[in-house]
Order: sequence, then C-alpha cells, then structure tokens
Amino acid sequence: MVLTRMRIWLPDAPGVLSAVAAEIGTLQGNVVGLEVLEREAGVAIDELVVELPDDSDVVDAVCRGVRKVPGAGVEEVTVLPGAAPDRAHGVLAAVAEMVRAATAAEVIDAVCARLSGLFDLAWFAVADERIEVFVEVQGDAPTPQWVAAFAQGARSGADPANDTLRSGVFVEALPGAALVVCGGRSAAIRRRERDEISVLVTVAARLMEVLGGSVGPVV
Repeated sequence: MVLTRMRIWLPDAPGVLSAVAAEIGTLQGNVVGLEVLEREAGVAIDELVVELPDDSDVVDAVCRGVRKVPGAGVEEVTVLPGAAPDRAHGVLAAVAEMVRAATAAEVIDAVCARLSGLFDLAWFAVADERIEVFVEVQGDAPTPQWVAAFAQGARSGADPANDTLRSGVFVEALPGAALVVCGGRSAAIRRRERDEISVLVTVAARLMEVLGGSVGPVV
C-alpha cells in the first residue's frame, strides 16, 4: 500500500465528503485520517490521509475520481514516506521543546525547526522587527524587502491577491522580542494551519520574554 496525504476542496454540504470517500473506495483506497483545515463561504478545505494500492497510476485515478464529485477538486497530493504525521501531536511536541529551552536562542532554534517540519515549509526566516535584515534563514528565502512588502500588502487588504488565507506565505511578529518570523511554501497555508502557527509563535514570544529576549547580534 502507498500512504498519501490529499488536500481537497469541496462544497460544505451533507453527503459531499461521503461521495468523495466513495470515489476513493472504488479504487480500493481507504481514508484513514481527516482534518478540516478551513470552512468558509460554503466551501471546506479538507486534508485526507489515504491508503492506496501500490500502482503507478492510482494517484492520478483517485484525483480524477474526486473531481467527479460536483464542486470538488484536488489542491495537492503528497506521497508520505512512512506513517502519517499527527500535526496536533506535533504542535504539542513543539511547545514542549520550546518550554525545555534554556535560552532565547534555543527557543528560536526550536520554533524554526518545528514550523519548517510541521508545515512542509520550503523556506523559513527570522527578521528584525522592521524586516530589514534576516537574523536566521533556512532554504531559498526571498529578500527581506520582499517579505516586508508582502506583509504590508497583506495587512492592507486592499487587493484580494493580498489575502493571506490564499497564500503559501506567513509573517508573524514576536511581540516583545523585536523579531518577526516568516516562511513559505508553494501550497496555500490554510486557516487551521495559520492558527497553529500563530499559537506556536505566541508561545515562543512569551518564552523569549521570560528568558531575556535576545538571540545575539543580527548578521
């Protein structure tokens, strides 16, 4: 069997999810996990963990099956290398790791590693509060100037393209630490994920405040 994570959108109405599961079942797929990531304006974004037969064409066939359900679509499919990760457990583990940190720098290291892994980020960075320079960076991050412009546009709300719920980028301030954390990926970061990111950043900010708040000189 092949374990996959499928992110789908579908009408938020009775019977639609059952119809999607039925289409998956016709191809001998088995839904073993489900998270609702977002519900808004009559549309739900769900993340399914699905066991599929070990067949090279089965993922494409399942995607076609899901799209047969009126109003349903597939945003992303990822083949998982092992057991399906439990993000709720991962968030708690991240908090526990940050609580064990002895310095503000260790808190930052923990939140960087955990956010990147939990949310499959392609890049992650910590910037000064004006987002003029990065303190730490992982992956192929855009420039601080790009991130600052994105953050300003997202706050303005003047352009629907700036709606962060449809974006794969997040920018979160660490209040009291004079820092900002940001990251991104190709897939949209949905409402539940943004809430989880916000919680982790809030915990990190509080711990850094208790520990002194400094992560060393900006480089």
